[in-house]
Amino acid sequence: MKRILSIILLLPLLAGCAQSVEKQLDNVRKDFSSGEFKNQKVSDRNLDPLLAGNALFQQDKFAESDRAFENINKRMADAQRTSIAGEVGRALTNPMSGPYRPYFMDDLFVSYYQIWSALGENRIADARVLINQSYAKQQRLSGEYAKMIRSRERDDSGLAASLRAENSEWKVFSDIMNPALTYLAGIYFLNFARSASDFETARTYLTRASGMAPNAGFIRDDIALARARKGPEGIAWIFIESGFAPRLTEKRIDWPVFTQNGVRVMSIAVSDAVVNPAPARIDGAQLIADVDAMFMTEHVEYKINEALRALASTISKLALQTVAENQLGPWGSLGAAIYSIATTAAEVRTWATLPKRIYAMRVEKKNEGLIVLKSGGRVISEIKIPKVGNHLIYIRYFGDKAEPKIIELKG
Repeated sequence: MKRILSIILLLPLLAGCAQSVEKQLDNVRKDFSSGEFKNQKVSDRNLDPLLAGNALFQQDKFAESDRAFENINKRMADAQRTSIAGEVGRALTNPMSGPYRPYFMDDLFVSYYQIWSALGENRIADARVLINQSYAKQQRLSGEYAKMIRSRERDDSGLAASLRAENSEWKVFSDIMNPALTYLAGIYFLNFARSASDFETARTYLTRASGMAPNAGFIRDDIALARARKGPEGIAWIFIESGFAPRLTEKRIDWPVFTQNGVRVMSIAVSDAVVNPAPARIDGAQLIADVDAMFMTEHVEYKINEALRALASTISKLALQTVAENQLGPWGSLGAAIYSIATTAAEVRTWATLPKRIYAMRVEKKNEGLIVLKSGGRVISEIKIPKVGNHLIYIRYFGDKAEPKIIELKG
């Protein structure tokens, strides 16, 4: 009875690892939305560069942002892989004791922000290299994603093959790729085309983007220009990020159970996605990337593996308590129970500052140097841009402000 009471009293003290990380990430989101970027970190060698890179980008510190992203970009593929031995190890120890394992979508968002940074600093050649690298990533990630599905379903999903198609099959990628990245790549080639080949590349990217975001009808205007091999004139493309992608919270059970071998502690924990609220939309903006869907598509697959790992962990730790009692007596069993509680946690780390949605607008300036953005009829931003030339505009919108980054596309 003393052991049961001791275990019950210890439960709240020992089962707090995931909750601590959740609180840290909540603070990261809160600071990010209020423009406080000094403490965008959680002391993780893989996650911190992602948080820092996004924070620096929001402050127009493009070169510093690029360096932060390169910190993880060079080892992203290795960071995403998990060996069988690694999975076994995570079943027996705290799954958050190792560095954050980035989602596939994280890799593509790194490219997305790096392309924006390159354009913001007028590093046109670098942007082209980054776009080409992002396509190589898409090919690799589509194959990796297909493997992930096959490992559970034992079935070839055909995603890698579909990546090379140019028809409605691109719709299957809207929830695992980044249509906003693909559209940005198309806009780049459309503006900086120097040959028929460049216009064809622009058409290819724009067609893919249209296939993944069929409701964004304005993309077809860009496709028409690419097909006519005609550069755009007097166009502003506005990308609007809003809200935050889903957060993960821990769902766990820690409770003494009676077995034929005596009292044991059952500890099991899994992550659960919580969808964050969205700010009001900007009038006239069309959805181009549903980041919630991108996140959930991956998380559902990971959650299956996590549940299997959690079950294996519970069985292993229950057996450990029996061995400990047989060899060390009652207090050995108590020590094993404490270990079981302390090392049971769900993976709740995410790139917390990614947006919930990405919308886009295509505005023909028509000799007007002012773009007025409204939400529900309320003016939220007046963007002054030159009357001539083409521009890219980036906005991170939280429902109360819309401060644009304006990039002139110098062809």
